[in-house]
Amino acid sequence: MPTYRILLVEEQVESDCAEFRVTASTARDGANILVDAHARAREKSSNWVSLPDGQSARIEPDNLVRTHVYCVLLDDDGNEIEEIDLDIPVSPAHPPS
Repeated sequence: MPTYRILLVEEQVESDCAEFRVTASTARDGANILVDAHARAREKSSNWVSLPDGQSARIEPDNLVRTHVYCVLLDDDGNEIEEIDLDIPVSPAHPPS
């Protein structure tokens, strides 16, 4: 029986949110203003997102949304070959490695 080198991975997705009122040409432009403000906050290692008009809110993801556990098949050098997601059924055309 063969021996495989497999990496076990657990990912956790956390979330938080804050509502802002943004004046912009389109909703997409408004969203870009918020994403840019968030990026500026993260560059400063801050959780406080602030807009020029004085609005600010703390974004601190700590609400666990989901956990995903999967495996990654590695070659002998530790390089990733493929992800093995056990939540996805194996296709008869693609038998398991």
